Amino acid sequence: MRTLRKARSILPLGQEPSETVLPPTVTVVVPARNEEAVLDDCLRGIRGQTYGSVQGNGSPALRVVVVDDGSTDRTGEIAERHAAEDPRVRVVRSDGPPAGWSGKVHAMHIGVEAAGEPEAGEWLLFVDADTVLAPELLGRLLGTAEQAEADLVSTPGGPPENSSASWPVLMPAGLQMIGENADPMGRGGKAFAIGHCILMRRSHYEKIGGWEALSGRRNEDIAIATAVRDHGGITRVVEGLSYVTTSGMDPFRQGWDSFRKSFVAGTHGSLPLLLGAGLGQIALCLASPAVLVSGLRGADPARIALGAIGWGAQSLAHLRTARVMHANPVLAPLAPFTNAVFGGVLLHGAVEVARGATSWKGRAARF
Repeated sequence: MRTLRKARSILPLGQEPSETVLPPTVTVVVPARNEEAVLDDCLRGIRGQTYGSVQGNGSPALRVVVVDDGSTDRTGEIAERHAAEDPRVRVVRSDGPPAGWSGKVHAMHIGVEAAGEPEAGEWLLFVDADTVLAPELLGRLLGTAEQAEADLVSTPGGPPENSSASWPVLMPAGLQMIGENADPMGRGGKAFAIGHCILMRRSHYEKIGGWEALSGRRNEDIAIATAVRDHGGITRVVEGLSYVTTSGMDPFRQGWDSFRKSFVAGTHGSLPLLLGAGLGQIALCLASPAVLVSGLRGADPARIALGAIGWGAQSLAHLRTARVMHANPVLAPLAPFTNAVFGGVLLHGAVEVARGATSWKGRAARF
């Protein structure tokens, strides 16, 4: 029931804002480290936005800062080509984060700093390099923020063509687990946001202290939404998946690792939390089939009903979250088992944390 309620609270994507004499500047920041396979499509999508080609003073209302974050492939070359073709695009180079900063957060910080002093009414749009925007997305996202009087809106990306099994297998359970700890309307302990595409007022960015205030965070999307909410802002998650696609969950191993890293960051690398959540996820998800089978063997109507209700509830939640993410819901009848598979993601995170702790102790012993 909680999953269904939170899914209903996701805003539909609205229309573009009414025309104004001076449309607000939108600064797009794209952090990119070794993204040669996807950056070209990402920048083409951003440059193709229909929003605000020029302001009333003849300046472009859209400007793009690409942060080449210490790439060792052709990422910088691709970004420079787009900058040569389009004066709205600027490329800045970073040699990686200093001590105490996570890589992506530092790259986005560099991008905002490179954009210069804040402008009145300016918005910031943070876009992952593996994300592609449809031409109408920015205008409609701004319109949605205006209608909701929101200070930060975000939308996940939908699956690309020929997407991998990570979408029907991992995405429903992953979205449910994130939704247990963060709310699309910014309520509760944490506000929900999706790092694929985050649009926020620069005034609120400055109000919370920018990315510098979140320098060490790795679950930066939820962290910045929660900070905006805690400083009096309104945050909302928007259903813009028909206008945003991401290849960051493909192939399956990449999707698995993406979720693993997110939950390690979300638990601050707590080995007990990851172990407890992983084992608990597997046990709770498989409890319904186990009770149902037990009831069938013992011809116990009460256990049969209880197992069937639990199984049905998981399947319904799977169906709803799969539809939210535009994933194929064909596996909804097998939800207890796909949800149990996701428990393996959490246990893998626990293993990686344990390995990291062991490696650190080994290095310390050598010194």
